[in-house]
Amino acid sequence: MKSIVIALPQTNSALEHEKRPAAERLVCFVRQYGIMLFLVAVLLSGFVCGAVRSSSGAAQLTGVDKFLITLPSSGDKTPVMVFADSFSVTFVFAAALCFLALTPAGLPAIPALMFFRGFEFGLFSGVLCGAYGFSGLAYFISVVLAGAFLSSLALVYISQYCLGCSASMLLAVLGRAAGLPLRERFRELLINGAYSIMIVVFSSLTDTLLYFLIGRLFAFSF
Repeated sequence: MKSIVIALPQTNSALEHEKRPAAERLVCFVRQYGIMLFLVAVLLSGFVCGAVRSSSGAAQLTGVDKFLITLPSSGDKTPVMVFADSFSVTFVFAAALCFLALTPAGLPAIPALMFFRGFEFGLFSGVLCGAYGFSGLAYFISVVLAGAFLSSLALVYISQYCLGCSASMLLAVLGRAAGLPLRERFRELLINGAYSIMIVVFSSLTDTLLYFLIGRLFAFSF
């Protein structure tokens, strides 16, 4: 028995996409995701610089560093305390990003804040691994990394909308027409800010779960 193969016709957009040269498709990809890729690069650059700084041997964690990252502790903590510590760290950054989005100064300040977030996290990770060796590395991978990835994803996600809003504010100050009206920018920022907070909540729940499943096996002090 012969089988019958039915070929569905491709849409014009799919055919046009296949016919585009690789360079043109790369340009389209960069235009669509360029801001996000830029923010990821800034965050990773800060992380690398923080890790390099910690390897110099002169780095020490200050009170600010200990607030930015929930440190492992041998003391008793309730789930609410761990969740609140994790949530407050990322929420402060998200709130600062949204505040900067309301001013033209947010264009340089938002990437700088993302770099600072990466730097502090890289500094903490480097000091933790440098001071406690394999135990610090094991804690970082098994407890810290998952929540840190989700919280960083939330910050990168909201930052791209913050940059767009800040750019529209600058164009409004200069008296030039923006791609989207300010009202639409604010609406976009509000909706996607709520999405990012949902990611932060999930990140904090992940931190809490991993802390009580694995984290209490470790005991560090700074």
